[in-house]
Amino acid sequence: MDEGERLLSTSTNKVKHIESTFPEPTERSESAVLRPFYFIVVFWGETFRDYLCDFGLPSLLAPNNIPAIQGVGVSFSFVRLHRIGWRCRKPDFLGLKEYIEPYFIEIGLPPEGKSGCEHMGVGHKLAAQMAFEDKAFGVFLTPDLMVSDGTIRALKKCAYAGIKVVLTAALRFGEEPLFENLRSLGILQKGDRHSKSGLPLSISGRQMVKAGIRSFHSQTKRYEWEAPYFSSFPCACWWDVPGEEGVVLHSLSWAPFLCDYAAVETHDTSTFDDWTLDGDYIFQNFKNPNDMYIVKDSDEVMLVSWAPLADRPQKVSPNFLKGLPVVGEWIKGGILRAALLSGIFDSLKREIFFLPVMWHGGTLSPNWEKRVSECQQVLTRYVGDLDPDSMENPFEKYNSGTGGLVWSVRNMIHRVWLGFLVAMGRIWFIGSNLFHARERLKARMQEALQGDGIAQKRILQRFGMIWKMIRGVPMRHF
Repeated sequence: MDEGERLLSTSTNKVKHIESTFPEPTERSESAVLRPFYFIVVFWGETFRDYLCDFGLPSLLAPNNIPAIQGVGVSFSFVRLHRIGWRCRKPDFLGLKEYIEPYFIEIGLPPEGKSGCEHMGVGHKLAAQMAFEDKAFGVFLTPDLMVSDGTIRALKKCAYAGIKVVLTAALRFGEEPLFENLRSLGILQKGDRHSKSGLPLSISGRQMVKAGIRSFHSQTKRYEWEAPYFSSFPCACWWDVPGEEGVVLHSLSWAPFLCDYAAVETHDTSTFDDWTLDGDYIFQNFKNPNDMYIVKDSDEVMLVSWAPLADRPQKVSPNFLKGLPVVGEWIKGGILRAALLSGIFDSLKREIFFLPVMWHGGTLSPNWEKRVSECQQVLTRYVGDLDPDSMENPFEKYNSGTGGLVWSVRNMIHRVWLGFLVAMGRIWFIGSNLFHARERLKARMQEALQGDGIAQKRILQRFGMIWKMIRGVPMRHF
């Protein structure tokens, strides 16, 4: 058990939560406490450049975002995979020059056999190391992302309160329906190019939720627990709230929105060598969960990140077995349990998975409390023993006499049942993965048999990962 595992297992106050209304720092105090904010974004190609210039940067210029941290040093690290012209979309034209100092890093095109997403790690590594050396606050962004108005102000308050890491749930939205829904809400107009107008893009968290929950990418749609097409390897679970605009979310996918590098003694960047930012980078560098703030309310911080619906689509047609009463939920429970124990997710992600996140497009009514409780009951049924904050195991209540024997038998049956669930879940998602990747795997096999070294390496990596998942070995490196 490493130091991070030990802290997560022994801490009595597992994850620190400060009040939703953060204390407002005074001008005098913040100058003594706050250090520079380094905004970091890696991008490539004209499409992502335009996303960044037309939507991402303008959303950061909303009144309660970057303009709200005037007086604090702000640097923006633009990491480009290769040189592309900004044309008329220069950062100073967007109004950023008033607030930030742009810094460009060129990292070249990815080598053969490595995707752009994987190559992003090179840029993240360079920019994160710069933030670490300067003991700055790092804010990681993607080019295809917008943040709600008030997000950066909230990060500033967290920094003032001594929070070292802010994590917010991050799921995939469909590009086409998202922009259509933003237009229907009057937030965007067709053909809008904020890079040309220089105007900020101000979107509230509730507006983002209203547009977002109608625009889930097929990948995110499959995380709906009550759907008969529930994912074969979930990175989240979500439930609709009856009569409300919004969802209750339990997530394994988190965006690190604030990283205080003054709290890092030894900077571990090995995650970026063969993984991406959403791997175990945060877990390896910020060991104490008491210093973290987990965003549970979309009114505080909200982001939407999108991809075309045609980008790696997933089938949302009903699965007969998953749609069956009782048995269908057992299958889903097994899949979820197997995912949590697969080794893909570090112990921090597994721990905060049990925190309910509320994405809401209106005020929070009593319906929300009821729904949160219902969701918790489902999770308790299948993975409750994995929650570090769960109640004492009721099967261990008695340890002597006849009562103790009965409870011991029930405990043994319960553990056998959980073992059966996780075995079923592992068989399901490994079989599903191989089935859906069969054409690609067949092509790789043909390339490997012809002596292609890259194909051979990828096949070994895939089967090595599957073998680790079967055993539940942590995926420190694939």
